[in-house]
Amino acid sequence: MSIQQPLTPDAGALWSRYRGAVIAAGLFLALAGCKTVEEPIIVGSVPDDYRTNHPIAINESLQTMDVPVGVNSAKLPKGVKGNVNGFAQRFVASGADLIAIVTPSGSPNQDAAAYASYEIRDVLVASGVNPRSIDFRSYRAQSGENTAPVRLAYAAVTAQAAPCGPWPDQASRNGENRHYANYGCATQGNLAAIVSNPLDLLYPRGMTPADASRRANVLEKYRTGEPYTSDYSREAAGEVAEGVGN
Repeated sequence: MSIQQPLTPDAGALWSRYRGAVIAAGLFLALAGCKTVEEPIIVGSVPDDYRTNHPIAINESLQTMDVPVGVNSAKLPKGVKGNVNGFAQRFVASGADLIAIVTPSGSPNQDAAAYASYEIRDVLVASGVNPRSIDFRSYRAQSGENTAPVRLAYAAVTAQAAPCGPWPDQASRNGENRHYANYGCATQGNLAAIVSNPLDLLYPRGMTPADASRRANVLEKYRTGEPYTSDYSREAAGEVAEGVGN
């Protein structure tokens, strides 16, 4: 009785059969090794509001103006008086209680500066500043400072935004579809500079009363069936602006 040996497949036949699968598996492993894992870009939690990125701060700051005075100055020039007038108007509009006129002491022009300070006081009063709101003070100047200025100063609540810049990115190279770093900075700075009452940025003002005469006029025309709206037909036809500039 003979024992039959198991058949052993030829190695060449096996390689020929599975060669495609082995090559495909090798390419897959090679490509997997070359793949780099990128960090996901999360933009939903990043503030993208220019009012948040460039906030306007409401605080009390010192407003100053320096009036240079020479040793031989007899009186303030007319142009300088106009600058003092503008500073006085801003002081009145700010609602501050006190404005200081600070004169130099110990400088060669201290006598001329003292005389100029009284001229400045007259300009302030003429501009609407209450005389009781003016306070005279002095500061120690350098002995060789021939044009030590007379300083005007008052404290007031102001609105300020941080300076713009630098530019760390560019709008054309922003792949995250977000605002660039300085977006809205200039707008916030201009708004803080032109607002007349900084508290308007925080709280609304009370409503003014209605125009009683206008309301009565409109109601009367409504009762009688007359047109009560404004007539803009002449403006649309160009009659109102006719002859302007001639």
